[in-house]
Amino acid sequence: MGEICSSILMPRAHLPPLASLRAFEAAARLGSFRDAARELGVTPSAVSHQVRQLEAEAGVVLFHRAVRAVRLTAAGEALARDASDAFDKLAASLSRLRAHEAGGRLRISALPLITDAWLTPRLETFQARYPDLSIEIETTNRIADLHTEDVDLAIRNMFAPDPSLKSHKLIDLHALPVCATQIAARLRHPADLAKETLIHISSRKAGWPEWLAAAGVPGMKPKSHLAFDSVPSALEAAAKGRGVTLGVLPLLWESPPAQGLVLPFPRPAMSAGTYYLLHRKEDAARPAVAAFAQWMTAAMREDRRRLERLNRQKLAASPAR
Repeated sequence: MGEICSSILMPRAHLPPLASLRAFEAAARLGSFRDAARELGVTPSAVSHQVRQLEAEAGVVLFHRAVRAVRLTAAGEALARDASDAFDKLAASLSRLRAHEAGGRLRISALPLITDAWLTPRLETFQARYPDLSIEIETTNRIADLHTEDVDLAIRNMFAPDPSLKSHKLIDLHALPVCATQIAARLRHPADLAKETLIHISSRKAGWPEWLAAAGVPGMKPKSHLAFDSVPSALEAAAKGRGVTLGVLPLLWESPPAQGLVLPFPRPAMSAGTYYLLHRKEDAARPAVAAFAQWMTAAMREDRRRLERLNRQKLAASPAR
């Protein structure tokens, strides 16, 4: 079998140029020639030319082209999966080499929810790749100043990243009320929240007023207020029936307290910003920083579809209002 497989492989000398493969992979991953051009630092027409060159060499059409959008063909989807895996493996291998040479310590400032629900359970994978790298994580809502503090990377929820820093987008977030099932049973309309305790995050005081306004009950006064300094603490209080809090979807479903929570109102979902991984631009060439950034963005990209699918299941299970 091995001899048969090797006999039908394209000789490496006949592989398409790396530039055309990079252009195709970026366009397939981002779903846009324009976004791929921005990532690669070239023009959209250059990306289009490289993709057409690849199609000509492969003898297949890889994209369905419309006026303002592109969509992968079946052949394109198959090639995109393999190309993405190949580039991820190359990037990981180079990052491991760099990180091994660097060794030392990596200091990360991260928000409590993404640390507890997502990063900590997966950090063992990164540590196994880079055993010589010591990692220190400061879990806090305080926004670390990467320009002045002894911090290498920060994971933050923002509507727009600081342009003076290098940013890596992780996942978009939306906010919806969540509570224990016994509280959800008595909630038929957002106005019913007037009889409940609203649980706030002290650093995000505008969250509830903004959601109530979007739900058509601006200025509504609840029975009482309860505030916590972190999302995991607020979720735990909500799971224990202390009140209703705004959940950050889809990541909250990875938090242990969220397993006992439901969505009393499946709409309106309000934008709650985006998680970004940030570091100083001049640190992009630092092996340890580059290794962590590559690992985390790739891991989140692989997990995003699962999280979004889980979120759709939770929304579908919400009671109809």
